[in-house]
Amino acid sequence: MTTHLPAVEGLTFDPVNHRYHLAGYGWVAHSITKVINDKTPDQMKRIMATRDEWEPRGNTVHACLENFLLHGDPGDPGQYAEWVESLVGHIMWKTWEAVPGGVEARLVDTRYSIAGSFDALLRHKDDGRLVLADLKTQSSRHSKPRDISPQLGGYLNLMDQCHPGLAVDRCIGIWARPGSTSITAFEGPDCIESYLAARSVFLAAQPDF
Repeated sequence: MTTHLPAVEGLTFDPVNHRYHLAGYGWVAHSITKVINDKTPDQMKRIMATRDEWEPRGNTVHACLENFLLHGDPGDPGQYAEWVESLVGHIMWKTWEAVPGGVEARLVDTRYSIAGSFDALLRHKDDGRLVLADLKTQSSRHSKPRDISPQLGGYLNLMDQCHPGLAVDRCIGIWARPGSTSITAFEGPDCIESYLAARSVFLAAQPDF
């Protein structure tokens, strides 16, 4: 049974520039988010136009989940109490817990200079099964989940590089909404296949020098 996920030694994150640095290697060129992004410039422009709405919500709810998983208390959610209360009150926490070291864990693939951080590696309290979890926040309780398998597959692929032999066969998306939280499950091999396809497209578009 996995009792601890060791940190990748020397891997740090610069939140201001949203870049990763690995001691003895240097700055990592790409992030998982960048690699799997398939939005057009116009779509990105529309998304960024509402950044003042979704960024503070996402940062706050993520921080509350991190506090909850690490300390058992989400802390002060401020104006996002509806999101956080439904999230930490979800029935899944009766049977799942965070693996020590597996909250906001950083990973890197030096072969392609790609890094990323996943939200949580969760372990079933009874049988020890592992799932990799990613939290998403949405503005309405009627919002629908979307396909995040390429992102989840990216984390699994980097996990294979940093922690070979660790068996994580499934991933979940945790969808936090005001007054409602739901879970979607994804099969690990399908996620990796989706990520590898996205990575192939991304790398093919990069300059040769």
